[in-house]
Amino acid sequence: MRTSVRPSWGELPEAVRGSVAGVLGAGVVDAEVQGGGFSPGLAVRAVLGDGRRVFLKGVETGHPVHPVYAAEARINRSLGADVPVPRLLDAWEAGGWLLMAFEDVAGGHPDLRPGSADLDAVVRLLDRLPRKVSPAPVPDAPGVAAALEERFHGWRVLREEGAGLDEWSARHVDRLAAAERDWMADAGGDCLLHIDLRADNMLMRGDGEALVVDWAYLQQGAPWVDPAFLLTQLIRAGHTPAGAEAVLGKAESWRDAPPGAVTSFAVAQAGYWERSSRLPAPPGVPYLRGYQAAMAEIGRRWIAHRTGWS
Repeated sequence: MRTSVRPSWGELPEAVRGSVAGVLGAGVVDAEVQGGGFSPGLAVRAVLGDGRRVFLKGVETGHPVHPVYAAEARINRSLGADVPVPRLLDAWEAGGWLLMAFEDVAGGHPDLRPGSADLDAVVRLLDRLPRKVSPAPVPDAPGVAAALEERFHGWRVLREEGAGLDEWSARHVDRLAAAERDWMADAGGDCLLHIDLRADNMLMRGDGEALVVDWAYLQQGAPWVDPAFLLTQLIRAGHTPAGAEAVLGKAESWRDAPPGAVTSFAVAQAGYWERSSRLPAPPGVPYLRGYQAAMAEIGRRWIAHRTGWS
């Protein structure tokens, strides 16, 4: 399903397109736009004139999301060769654009549905990542609690604004607002975190192992935080909340998570989605708010499962 509106390779300025040959040694002869994710930036699987295949992504240097892309380039430069990610070949600026070239991974995104053969690989990824990026290879990475503090307080804001909430949320908004910060006390750590694990931010390699892509947020913390972000994606793929927790129960990084902190995190994440879904759509990102509204509903189901609130 296409969830983004991205430029084609031919729509980029000539100076941008021409820069690839100077950096990679051969120009682009074919490029296929990738429609996943929500960013408005360039994302193409490209064939170079010498037959090599690369994944190219980028954004105008004046675009509001440029700092996110710049952070992704910085993070990927810091990752060791044994981190399960596609290798960054180079990153550069040309013609008013920031471009990144990654090795192309032929496999598709993992299937997160119940019974999928890809789930074991995803669980292995959740344990491989912390071992390879602890301590964080970017020493000045901010702590995840501090980085998310201004966004993960949606229930308090919605309560103060008197926003029209669904019946369940309105009934429990005081408890939700009271609980949404408790996870932060248990989120500290020196593991570099991805914080955006979804099916479209992972790729299956030919040997059956999973890789993570779009590592664009510079944050560090406890290893359980990344599985907590992924859990709602499992529910979205068809698992019950209990079933999703059972899948992640195979991962050491999840088994070490403090139960109270996980419940608080579930509350905070759902509040973030609920509040964000009500904001105007960012320029060039027409599908994001609908996705966030759907994820808020999933988040409420996870909270109800963990708390028993009816």
